Amino acid sequence: MKLFDETLLVASPDAPSTATLATASDLRVTLHRPASLCQSARRHWANLTASAAPGNIFAADWFMEPALRHCGHERSLRLAVVENAAGLWLGALPLTLEPQIGRWPAPTWQGWHAANQFIGTPLIRAGGEKAFWQALLAHFDRHPGLALALYIDTLPLTDPASLALIGLCAEQGRALHGHHTFTRPARIATRPVSDATADANNSDVKKLNKRLDGLERKLAQAHGPVALVLHQQSEACEPWLAAFLALERAGWKGRADSAIGCHKATTGLFREVIREGHKRHAVRLASLIADERIVAMTSWLVADGHGYGFKMAFDEAFRSFAPGRLLMRRVAALAKDEAITLFDTCAVPDAPGDPLWPDRRAFGSFAIGIGGRARKAAFNRLMAMQTAWHRL
Repeated sequence: MKLFDETLLVASPDAPSTATLATASDLRVTLHRPASLCQSARRHWANLTASAAPGNIFAADWFMEPALRHCGHERSLRLAVVENAAGLWLGALPLTLEPQIGRWPAPTWQGWHAANQFIGTPLIRAGGEKAFWQALLAHFDRHPGLALALYIDTLPLTDPASLALIGLCAEQGRALHGHHTFTRPARIATRPVSDATADANNSDVKKLNKRLDGLERKLAQAHGPVALVLHQQSEACEPWLAAFLALERAGWKGRADSAIGCHKATTGLFREVIREGHKRHAVRLASLIADERIVAMTSWLVADGHGYGFKMAFDEAFRSFAPGRLLMRRVAALAKDEAITLFDTCAVPDAPGDPLWPDRRAFGSFAIGIGGRARKAAFNRLMAMQTAWHRL
């Protein structure tokens, strides 16, 4: 683990000021047991979601609450809430107390998210990023308990919340230990692209389209007309859910016991998120069919001009036609037509490049010492030892 160089990132000069929200001294932090949240707290959580900065749909209350309920089994699990004196929530972040970071013994408060939540950014009211981190770190400085540090993983490096954390640590002279940086395929419409890069991307897309056009023709010749079906009507959600869970479980994930439908917790979470997201028009459901037979299915999430890949499955009987790729080509076109400025595939870390998603989105995980000077110094020494060990 190494110290993170905050000079690599520059916060946007247009970022909203936190002055109108609160200062850290005006805020309080409460660690709630998620299962014990009252109706008033749930309303504050929903209000926070409605006013949150864009960038992490997985942290929205309608996604996070069922994730905590179905998958959050840790006894130490708490929902850390930063709020003002009037009870208005500024931000929320699930945390668990863990005995180590990776293989290194270091009791740590760690950000929590379920396996199917692919971003670790807290849910923060737009403009309140710095105040949120100030209040949270100040709380754990006063009340560290057994923990030596706060550890947050899978933070998009250019997200306002990440930039605020990096900037605050620099401002306070806190050591920010970077850990496990990675990238994954994305489409970022606002990213400048050089002529050479654009030419290379166009060449790769042309090659891919030529290959996929040929496979689609062969699929149509062998099995009938190929078409995309978008399941937009409310009554289409339940049939899509049933068909998707069955299709995924029938394939290699089912044989590996890793399909969503193999476990009660993941099934329950998936059903709730798809149903609620579909009602909110935040979930897109699609199927690729050949003569009315489903050959591939997928879902993705959309909010505030951002898209997030979610789940995809295909019929292995049609593997030779690359049905998943045929379907994702259509999804990429739909995302472009919908004017989505950032589409994060949510693929595995450091997934290979993909002409359909020609950009890369960078992520990192960070550890910040908490408590008094002696405790922070001890943690920093531990991280220095870890860095030295990795260099051997």
